[in-house]
This record gives sequence, structure tokens and C-alpha cells, in this order.
Amino acid sequence: MKRQVIAGLCIALAATAFADARGDEIAQAYYGLPKAADTKAKATMTLIDKAGSKKTRQLEINYRQTGEGKDAYILFSSPADVAGTKFLTIAHKGADADQRLYLPALKKTRKISSSGKDAAFVNSDFYFYDLEDKAFDDNSYAFIAGDLSIDDPAFAGMKFDKIEMKPKAAASPYARTIAYVNQADHFVYKLECYDKKDGALLKTFLFVKVESVKGHLIPTKTQVTSNKSGTKTILEMSEVQVDSGVKAELFSEKNLEK
Repeated sequence: MKRQVIAGLCIALAATAFADARGDEIAQAYYGLPKAADTKAKATMTLIDKAGSKKTRQLEINYRQTGEGKDAYILFSSPADVAGTKFLTIAHKGADADQRLYLPALKKTRKISSSGKDAAFVNSDFYFYDLEDKAFDDNSYAFIAGDLSIDDPAFAGMKFDKIEMKPKAAASPYARTIAYVNQADHFVYKLECYDKKDGALLKTFLFVKVESVKGHLIPTKTQVTSNKSGTKTILEMSEVQVDSGVKAELFSEKNLEK
């Protein structure tokens, strides 16, 4: 009997180790996808409250890839209450990104602290944390299941691997995130983010439309649902340009206050 118990324990441990190895492999395939040197696009952000009322914002998005990760510069152009708002993220490999928000009404730049990255980005369902670049080493991974479907017409015919990602950073607002990775192109099309405070489902990300631009997979329509509040944010990108030579000086605090 004792030998049977030990044998059963060894099998269970071996299965867990295999699952984690497979989770790592799936995650590495996603993080290893080709990255554009830079990306720029126009975008529309639609905020939908729990009653279904909508507010729409226009913005410009710029990214650049560096040895530290992906930097971001975002400029809101309308409506009037957010026009001129600018947001800057500077990535740091193995450390928190430096994030700053310029508020034109105050003519001041506010630094986003590590403890404040679970705040809403300009009243949307995105957290500041969600706008940071993530790397493979930021999480630990475990395989959950394979050959799954997502119940949404946008993902018809796709098969997904489901993995659990647990963030290593204490500043993360999520205890864990469940990712659905497309077996065909290794891109993540759905994320379920669970609250660090109570373990409940906090937010769901759906990358409803993903386009290949010069061989780079770009999510051009993203829907974020706050499962607790019932609100939604939809971000749609257009006029996407890749490797077009976005200027490095755009990604600076000095540029925020011009």
C-alpha cells in the first residue's frame, strides 16, 4: 500500500511538471512572436456604462520596441474634455515601467506610482497596469487544457490552449490570469483576470480582431469587460503602420508638456 501511495504521488508530480513545462512552451511561443520596431495608428475608444450608454474618444497610439521592452506614447484628440491628454510608458526590463500622464487642464504631468497602477486609465476599463509591456519572465505558467473553443463568432473555427499565468510582481492587481492561446498562430485572443483582493473574476479581455501587418499580429479591436461593474471599453485601431520610423524623441517626458 505504501509503495502504491508513493507511486501515485510520483505520477501526480510528474504530471504537474509536464503541465508546467507545456505551459511554459505555449507562453514562450506567444512572447516569441515577431515584434515590430515601431507601430503607429489612429484609434477610437468607446466607453460603455452598465446601462449601455456610450462615450467615444479619438486618440493616436505610438509604440516602439527597445532592448528594455515596448514604449508607448498616446495622445487624445477629442472630445474636448480629454483633448490634449498625453500618456507615456517607458519600459524597463525586469522592473516596473515608468508611466506618466499629462493633464492639459492642469498643465501638469503626473507620475503613476507602482501602487497606483490598478487605477482606471482615463476612466476606461483599462488599468495603467494593463498598458505596460509584459515579458515571459514576468509570470509563472501552468497548462490547463487544450483544443478549446471561445464562445464568440469572432473566434469561429479556432482552437485554443488554456494556460494560467501568475504574476511575479507584487504591484499586479491580478492574482492570476487565464489566457487562451490560438494553436494556429500562438496569439492570445482572450484573457480572464482574477482580482488579487478576493480571487473573483475581475476583467475579461477579448482581442476580437487581430490583423497581420507586415508579418506582425496586431490586435485592431480589443474589448475589455469589467465583470464586477458591468462596464465595457472597446478600443479599435485604424490606419495601422508598422516599421515606419516613429521618432525616438516622441517617447520623452519633455514631449508630454509641449
